Amino acid sequence: MHRNAYAYLSPNDYKEGDIVFQISKSGQSPLIKEATGSKWTHCGIMVEKGKELYVLEASKTVTLTPLKQWIARGKGGSVKSRRVINRKLKVEYAKYLGRPYDLSFRFGNSSWYCSELVYDIYKNQFGIELCKPRPVKDYNISGKKVQSAMKKRGIKPDQEVVAPSDLL
Repeated sequence: MHRNAYAYLSPNDYKEGDIVFQISKSGQSPLIKEATGSKWTHCGIMVEKGKELYVLEASKTVTLTPLKQWIARGKGGSVKSRRVINRKLKVEYAKYLGRPYDLSFRFGNSSWYCSELVYDIYKNQFGIELCKPRPVKDYNISGKKVQSAMKKRGIKPDQEVVAPSDLL
């Protein structure tokens, strides 16, 4: 696995390919926090379109969100970033746009959840596996709300996933 320094960057320092993390205000955010033990519950990857920076993210669908809008949407405007490759990158993102959000957190089904999208791009476009996917049961899934959400979405304890905290 290739690792580079974890950089706290100002939005003016972000480059295409940087991974950004936030504390989401979504309904599933508290469940992700409980399961992973991390406050960082949503992530995306920086892309440049024209001369502007956007976050490619899987939310309701895979979309490009202007960076400032993405930061403002998170809890308290807190953002953490990770630069994996310290050279100019070009993220090929068009094939992902408009794809549905993957509520069941499954790999390889033409829909994506946030950390799967970032993981997939790094693995398939840059040949870097940011982390090893691990079974859902490796997380803290004992809580009633987490169990209920898993049952409702058909998430199995043995299915492998990557969480935003795993990408950090």
